[in-house]
Amino acid sequence: MKWTIALALVAFSGQSAIAEETVLTTAQINDLLVGKTVEGIHFGAHTRQYFSQSGLTLWIKGGDAVPSEARYKIEDGKYCSSWTGLWAEPDWGCFSIHHDEDQGLYYYVADDFRAPFIVGNSFSLKVN
Repeated sequence: MKWTIALALVAFSGQSAIAEETVLTTAQINDLLVGKTVEGIHFGAHTRQYFSQSGLTLWIKGGDAVPSEARYKIEDGKYCSSWTGLWAEPDWGCFSIHHDEDQGLYYYVADDFRAPFIVGNSFSLKVN
């Protein structure tokens, strides 16, 4: 519930100013994501994504019956994922991770993409 309220406030705040953010290092991203579930807003949909120790990631958005499976890696200060299927040659899309300590939020950031998320401590793919 706390996550949903925080995300709703961010999504509907209408603020255009960006607070000062820290760009995470490879080690910090690894500590932040591996073995955890993140919850966020991507392209207007409530989402959850779990990052296994093995490099498998599961992603689900509100209304989906089952999660999508992909691969991920963390290197060179970026989180990278490939949604080409587990057995196909990977096509990596990479994102830096920014942390807004004032709001307690993280962001996936790429050239024309910015999506907020918060981090949980366990496996959970249930979305409302």
